[in-house]
Amino acid sequence: MSVSAKTLEMLAAKLEAILPHLNERQRRLLLGAEARALRHGGIRAVAKAAGV
Repeated sequence: MSVSAKTLEMLAAKLEAILPHLNERQRRLLLGAEARALRHGGIRAVAKAAGV
């Protein structure tokens, strides 16, 4: 099961607004939490949405 395009789009917008204001540790914690929340395919989806 993959993450929908709409979910990726919403996640990318969210991360674009938040990530510039976080330090490295905070970014890693946020990205990890988002990936876990998405479950299967979450790591790939978050990496794609965040551009990391």
